[in-house]
Amino acid sequence: MRFKKTVLTAITLTTLAAAPAMAAGNWKGEAKDAWLDGKLETALMLNTELNAFTIDTKVSHGEATLSGTVGSDVEKELAGQIAENVDGVSDVDNNIKVKDGYKGDSHSDGKSFSRTWHDATITAGLNMKYAASDNLSAMDINVDTDNGVVTLKGTVKNDAARDLAVAMAKGYDNVVDVKDDLKVTQ
Repeated sequence: MRFKKTVLTAITLTTLAAAPAMAAGNWKGEAKDAWLDGKLETALMLNTELNAFTIDTKVSHGEATLSGTVGSDVEKELAGQIAENVDGVSDVDNNIKVKDGYKGDSHSDGKSFSRTWHDATITAGLNMKYAASDNLSAMDINVDTDNGVVTLKGTVKNDAARDLAVAMAKGYDNVVDVKDDLKVTQ
């Protein structure tokens, strides 16, 4: 349930961040600040080096204020730089506290939102690539991704199909490794 809510939030925020610049040009006051805050939260959430769930953001009159706790000075500086680079943010007040080794509670399994997002994207993308291939049956290949490691299970018609499925997985963005548990039927 928490994963679904997080993904829904990310999709909503990504949509806001990807909205045409003309929309922001017409917005004023609190509406524009809310739009900028959404862009900032999305940028922090999609960064693989930060746990965005430990960083709070607030935008007022185009000025961003960051608060919360991170595990190092590097993470604090990175969050500040991300905020400074959000188009429309005029100034950043970085009030983030540093507590050595702090991780926060992003997910019960310890995965960051970004890693979870990448894993889901890899799984969906590979399923689509397999479905589009004339040499593979996506219905017979189960793709599971955990921390960038893709596990392929199921059946393929021959060794060439197995090699193709594995090669496609190895060549996909953000894949760290591929575990081949495919069975050849012929």
